[in-house]
Amino acid sequence: MMLIFLVVQACLWSHASSLVAAAADRGVQAASVDGGSLSSGVGEARAELSQDAGHEVVSPAVRAILLPGEVVEVSVSGTAESLIPGLHLQVSAVRSEPKQEFRDSG
Repeated sequence: MMLIFLVVQACLWSHASSLVAAAADRGVQAASVDGGSLSSGVGEARAELSQDAGHEVVSPAVRAILLPGEVVEVSVSGTAESLIPGLHLQVSAVRSEPKQEFRDSG
């Protein structure tokens, strides 16, 4: 029975990891587009988590920063839902992209 719980727990962790990665992708896209902001990136990542990862990611945290060279970095982390008491598997994803801006040619 414990083996079945461990296999199911591994699947829950994998799914939570995918959801966190998708939220980081959405957040960095929103923050790096022309006219986007760090707060819009954080908001989009949180919206993705609340829409798709309601119970699968526990205590999610989202952070967005602007790195040197106008590179936006969004990190999302949390804990995967657990079937086994006392087991807290962390999930996280970090995505970065250059800040996009429109420039006149000439």
